[in-house]
Amino acid sequence: MIYEAKDENVIKAANFLLNGEVIVYPTDTLYGFGVDATNEDAINKLNKLKNRVQPLSIIVDSHQMLFNFCNLNEKNKDDLKKYFPGPFTLLMNKKNNLPDILTIGSKKIGIRIPDSRFPINLVKYINKPIVTTSVNIHNEKSLNSLNDINIRFPNINIFSGSVNTNSKGSTIIDITTNPYSTLREGDGIESSN
Repeated sequence: MIYEAKDENVIKAANFLLNGEVIVYPTDTLYGFGVDATNEDAINKLNKLKNRVQPLSIIVDSHQMLFNFCNLNEKNKDDLKKYFPGPFTLLMNKKNNLPDILTIGSKKIGIRIPDSRFPINLVKYINKPIVTTSVNIHNEKSLNSLNDINIRFPNINIFSGSVNTNSKGSTIIDITTNPYSTLREGDGIESSN
């Protein structure tokens, strides 16, 4: 089913997530698959849908929520405003209060605070992070057209909204290294220099 990614549908999306379902939602880059990042069964369902098990990133709604899940030094904290909100995924040292299946045992986790109202309001409503990962099957191209997503994943609830059809995805930067290392150049790279 397709719903508009509007404020009045945040509760509907939240209910799907809280019931362990996978949804598709818009971000400031591409559409993303999302599940409740604290629900291991939902994460397993998402991994099965994508036909892969790899580390997953999460969306938080604020720096304060981020601090609940990551250990940051003062430089990292100062640099957050340079990247968030925006089209960046920052790899940070994670605390031990998220399921290990999210990171497949890695001590790092990818964090996003997108410049996109719907996922931020969704995270605020459920008061926990949500997983964000591209809408595709492993080793296939990411889908960014509602029609293609609906055809490929007809049983997933989709929240339609404005996305960048020319997006390369978020830029991934590891901020646990000195200097920081860019692992993937995506959107926003020109604005972070």
